[in-house]
Amino acid sequence: MSKGIFIIGTDTDVGKSVITAGLVYLLRNNGYNACSFKAVQSGGVKKDGKLIAEDVELVKQLCNLTEKQENMVPYCFEPAVSPHLAARLTGVEIKKEKIIEAYNNLAQRYEYIIAEGSGGLIVPLIKNDYFIYDLVKDLNLPIVIVSRAGVGTINHTILTVEYCYKLGLEIKGILLNRYTGKEYEKDNIRTIENLSGQKVLSIADIKDINHNYDKLKDEFESKFDIKNVINMFEN
Repeated sequence: MSKGIFIIGTDTDVGKSVITAGLVYLLRNNGYNACSFKAVQSGGVKKDGKLIAEDVELVKQLCNLTEKQENMVPYCFEPAVSPHLAARLTGVEIKKEKIIEAYNNLAQRYEYIIAEGSGGLIVPLIKNDYFIYDLVKDLNLPIVIVSRAGVGTINHTILTVEYCYKLGLEIKGILLNRYTGKEYEKDNIRTIENLSGQKVLSIADIKDINHNYDKLKDEFESKFDIKNVINMFEN
């Protein structure tokens, strides 16, 4: 039976996609059969006549994963906007049944699945009808929150945590990115843990990797303990 977690970001550009790719790499590098999943990718890039989902492509390149893109992300759109709007602009109807089926197909073949949110918790996949949090519930997955370490993160992180509580979603912990060791960042960690009741599981400083996969691998191997990663999936 496959085990999964759902990665949720507190804000734009917190490093959610890179964190997802790094976690998949760590699992696979330690002998676990793992894959990522993303319901909808907007901002796809055309290459050789094909629309490439760059977040999924990062996972494939970093992990030498040969899985087909369409199996990892059932919907990919070129407009770099919210999924529901990207679908409308391209004349495509997003169906939650297709998303859930795609996830379940992966779950039959992989030991661990890391699902990445298409934006934050309240981003609509289908306008006024189906949101990221609905997908989390339908897949019955616990959440791992990815947040920034810097100024503003206390508010964003606590709001995300509190909304998860309101919806009855399980939180496994928080991963803090863009951490540089400043004193106020250390205080942010303490404050977030005290206010949320959640543990900051790991800290990292991962920015634009510019396809420097070796650097990304080194960062994850040095900052993330594989035992802690496995524990994210356990009940």
